[in-house]
Amino acid sequence: MARITKPVKERRQEIIDTAREMFFKNGFDKTQVADISKRMNVASGLVYHYFNSKADILYAVIDQIADECLQEARVLLNSSNGTTLERLKIIFNTPPVFESLNGRKVALTLDRAVVEYWKQKMSASVMPLLTSLVEEGNADGSWNCEYPKETAVFILQGLTGVSESFAALPAPDLDKIKDTFSDIIFRVLGVPSK
Repeated sequence: MARITKPVKERRQEIIDTAREMFFKNGFDKTQVADISKRMNVASGLVYHYFNSKADILYAVIDQIADECLQEARVLLNSSNGTTLERLKIIFNTPPVFESLNGRKVALTLDRAVVEYWKQKMSASVMPLLTSLVEEGNADGSWNCEYPKETAVFILQGLTGVSESFAALPAPDLDKIKDTFSDIIFRVLGVPSK
């Protein structure tokens, strides 16, 4: 059988895609590097050529998901013709962007380090977008926020912390928490009372 050589970037992406599919289907703990290589029809050594461990592959999967979520948030915000306040509400109501791994977390791993990595990756990815939106709201008079960067950090950390409890709550409780959280954020931003 002839050996198939693929460009480094393409092969690395193939490993990530295969691992992602298998992690979600079987769970992180139940997926071995040998399973990934078998699905790809390559030797396990090839996978280890690109990644030092299964955990490194998981981090690459998380990086990819975070990038996808950021792109999704950008598309949503850029496609909205609403006010800055309405666009901020879009962020609050876009679960894939700000919620933690929720159901995915169980499928991937409950390892606290992985969950923390996910949060840090999402924060780093989304922070510039959120900061820009807070500054935009200041510029167009939607609110008067004295500390835009710090407020963006506060909002993001709040969303991250609150979202961890979202999955376990019944819809009425979830709606109340979201409304209360939004009210707190609007006060912090200095949104004028109506």
